[in-house]
Amino acid sequence: MRRLLLWLFLAGIAPALAGLHKIPEEHPIAAISIPDKWQTKELGEGVEAVSPDGALHLIAIPPERNKTSEAMGEVMRYIRNTRGIVVRPESIKNEPGKLKEMDIRNVSWQGKDKNGDISIRFTVVWLAQAKQLLVACWGPPKAERKYESTLKQVLQSIKQS
Repeated sequence: MRRLLLWLFLAGIAPALAGLHKIPEEHPIAAISIPDKWQTKELGEGVEAVSPDGALHLIAIPPERNKTSEAMGEVMRYIRNTRGIVVRPESIKNEPGKLKEMDIRNVSWQGKDKNGDISIRFTVVWLAQAKQLLVACWGPPKAERKYESTLKQVLQSIKQS
C-alpha cells in the first residue's frame, strides 16, 4: 500500500492522454475509458482524471492483493490531504449493485472543503478470478449531477482484461 501512496503523491509527474486506460498498464486486469476532454494522469498502477472544469475528480486503481479496505483508506487520505476535505463519517452509505454482469459495491460519504459540500463515492467492481477494481469519485454535489451521465458511461466502459 505504501507503493500506491507514493504513486498517488507523484501523480503530477506523468500526464497521460485521455481515452482507454489499462489498469495496471503492465499486467492489466481491466480497462476503463475516460472522455478525451478530461485531464488524466497515470498513477503507476492506475489513473486519475479531472473533469474539464476541474470540479470532479476520479481515480481508478487495482487494490493490491484485493486489500480493498486498505486501498480505500489510502485513496481517502489522498482525497482529504489534497483538497482539505473533512468527511462526515455518519453520512456513510454502503450499497451492493450490478454493473453489466459484474457485482459492485458503492460506498459513499458527504463532506466539506473550503468551497462547500463534497460528495465522495467509491465503487468496488469485482472482476474475474477474484480481482477487483476500485473507482473513487469526488467533488461538489452540483458537479456530480452535471457529470452524472459521463460518470455512468465511464463505469459502463469498464472491461475485464
